[in-house]
Amino acid sequence: RPWIRRRSGRCLSATIAATFVAGATLFFALVHVLSRWSGLADYSDNTRAGAGAVGLLLFAALDLRARRRKTYCPVGLRRQTPKSLIHRRSPTFVAAAWGLDIGLAFTTIRVTALTWGAVLLAGLGLSGLFAGLWYGLAFALPFVLLLWTHRVGRASRSAEPLDPGLESMLARRGTLQAGSAALLAASAVVLLVVG
Repeated sequence: RPWIRRRSGRCLSATIAATFVAGATLFFALVHVLSRWSGLADYSDNTRAGAGAVGLLLFAALDLRARRRKTYCPVGLRRQTPKSLIHRRSPTFVAAAWGLDIGLAFTTIRVTALTWGAVLLAGLGLSGLFAGLWYGLAFALPFVLLLWTHRVGRASRSAEPLDPGLESMLARRGTLQAGSAALLAASAVVLLVVG
């Protein structure tokens, strides 16, 4: 029955989204608290803004390097949630583990350095305690919307499937990395001007 599969898919995508938001909120809050505890957030606004701008420009350069080499962001762990988990656990458990894993930011491979730029700003005390919540929602809401409204199958006039698939999305990696580099560089300029 299609409606059962659709409802099950919606529950699984909601589980991924919810655990992503939880993981991101937890991780960024921890980085924020460590920034306060270590005294990093106590440096002057100009010092932190300057350090943030330099860091963001370095991340932008890493994105451009990754784009040129046709690879992923070189920062972070080179791993993903094991695919074999699906054979040992329930789909709900796997969806929760996957969402939490990608929400924690540092535990899995990233396409761009944009996430690391956000972590840097949290570590310098330049973003608030709830930056992870906003980061998580910025991923989760479009993710759920896309999955819940996307038709899977073939259109009567199209020879291609309507679902672009992971390979098709990964083919746009270079464009995403160029966009990330531009956003990181623009954010560095804003930090320098405002800071």
